[in-house]
Amino acid sequence: MLIEFQGEHTGSIVMFGNIATSLLKMMGQSGKTEGAVRAEDVPAALNSLRTSLQSMPAESDQASDESEESVGLKTRAAPLIKLLEESVEKGGYFMWKPQ
Repeated sequence: MLIEFQGEHTGSIVMFGNIATSLLKMMGQSGKTEGAVRAEDVPAALNSLRTSLQSMPAESDQASDESEESVGLKTRAAPLIKLLEESVEKGGYFMWKPQ
């Protein structure tokens, strides 16, 4: 399953469902595959995600192979963090839904 993330005034990104669910939980959300964060709560969700990622052990810079498992969660979170930052900057809600 794929999950699409989109801000009210931003573009969108798509992630694999298992990665998206993990990141949503780090944002303080339930992890359900469809939901939204009110505009005034987006900064707190972004902060929660950053804090959770910072508390994770450091990832290896060298991947052992080109498989999906070799890409760390911090790396996978980067596009979502940029989208959340843009949502904070431009204002508006942030939502996600199955693709």
